[in-house]
Amino acid sequence: MPGTNLIVPVVLWGKHAPTHCVSSVYLSRDQKTLVTGCYDGQICIWQVDPESLKMTPRCLLVGHTAPVTCLSRASIIQDNNFIVSSSEAGEMCTWDLVDGKCRESVKLSQIHTNIQAYHMCNSEDLRLFCNGYYAEILIMDPFSLEILFSLSSKMNPDWISALHVLRPSSRKDDVVLAISITGTVKVWSLLGHENKQSEPIYENESKQIRCLNALSLNCCAYNQRTVLIVCAKYCQIYDAGDFSVLCSIQAPSGERWMSGDFLAPDRVLVCSTEGKGYLYKLPANKLRGRAISSSVPDHKGFHGPTVDHDSPVLFGILGHPDNKVWLAKKVM
Repeated sequence: MPGTNLIVPVVLWGKHAPTHCVSSVYLSRDQKTLVTGCYDGQICIWQVDPESLKMTPRCLLVGHTAPVTCLSRASIIQDNNFIVSSSEAGEMCTWDLVDGKCRESVKLSQIHTNIQAYHMCNSEDLRLFCNGYYAEILIMDPFSLEILFSLSSKMNPDWISALHVLRPSSRKDDVVLAISITGTVKVWSLLGHENKQSEPIYENESKQIRCLNALSLNCCAYNQRTVLIVCAKYCQIYDAGDFSVLCSIQAPSGERWMSGDFLAPDRVLVCSTEGKGYLYKLPANKLRGRAISSSVPDHKGFHGPTVDHDSPVLFGILGHPDNKVWLAKKVM
């Protein structure tokens, strides 16, 4: 019709659905929506049945020209269905998961490899803590995708490979704990009034440890005194007080670690590249903090040499019953 501005997008493909080799994954907090980014740049929204774990592709989002490196939630409200995606080309998009529309997009010179959404003190909504192929940590608004401020390094500046943001139970400020690709652990304290006009924000503490190219870093939610750092060939538990190694876990033969997290003060789950999850019980005499009833903080042997009975104990392996390759059905 002449004079109309109506545009109707139509996507068609043949007998086979587009390839979708997954490069990043996001699962909603109600576990009913799964979002996968792929190496081709597309993002697929899946509807998940929490009981049967059956997944149905619902929407295909096209907006990136390079592999999707990370996905993160964008709002503190559970029913507010927005996510943020980032690609290897520096593209960032905010998506509405209900209708699949792109609400905002920018292209940065920085390439993110990880985004953690965190509710800072004195902030009404979430902030995105981003790290990647650059020496700073960028804090961004999830809806405007504006860089609000950045965290810089004074000692041994290098790419940040992993970070974790938390609020210590005994303090009112937020703490950013990060590690560089060369193994320098850094700590920043945030008071909540940081902005672009602030003076450069440098780390409060830093320490070199023997941990190169870390893949993930997590503080225990039940005992903030312990930290899990995962590398490809090993993962280690550290004491956050002085960052001494409490214990270490080698990757199984032929496998590489990908990520891990705490399930309890003395239990961790570590995932491998083979799609398996390994459950370990940590030695109680090596852990420290109020949540550990059996720890003796001032014992002279607390950080002594590790012996056999001080090693983590493998008590379970999680894995899929078969090695079938799951193929996405056609969305339309």
